[in-house]
Amino acid sequence: MKKVRVIALGTILACSIGLGTLSVEAGNENSGYSFKIKKEQGNETTGTKYRQTTTERNTWKVRMYKSEEGTNTYTTYWLETNGTNVSPAVDVKAGSGGINSGRNHYIKGNAGANATEVRLTAENNNYSSSTYSVDGYWDEETGRMLPSQYKTYYTTEYNK
Repeated sequence: MKKVRVIALGTILACSIGLGTLSVEAGNENSGYSFKIKKEQGNETTGTKYRQTTTERNTWKVRMYKSEEGTNTYTTYWLETNGTNVSPAVDVKAGSGGINSGRNHYIKGNAGANATEVRLTAENNNYSSSTYSVDGYWDEETGRMLPSQYKTYYTTEYNK
């Protein structure tokens, strides 16, 4: 009987410790952005947000639902801090203009993106003398871990 109590107590203790380490502080939010993409691949950025994660596999998210360049055109996005790129760059395809159009792109951060202020940065995916406006939303950390079968990012349709 005493042995059963010890095993039960040990199991409860182990579960309590395990659940404490599973907590993820990030939420999957949608912070809107709207800016003009500069000519000749000049960078455009949002304000900073604090990325509190300590794991690179905790993804950040970007969606471009509208581009003045047109539906199904691409713009390149990444995170940076203090002028340094701290995530892989990803070409994001523009949606048709409605807030629910386009796809969510979930991208891992690099070690430099952990526990620091980051900003969303974008540029034209090709060298052009044109400027254009883009609208979308992003989140500096989503709480979604990058699945092991993907090296840098994955996409989902619509609001998944």
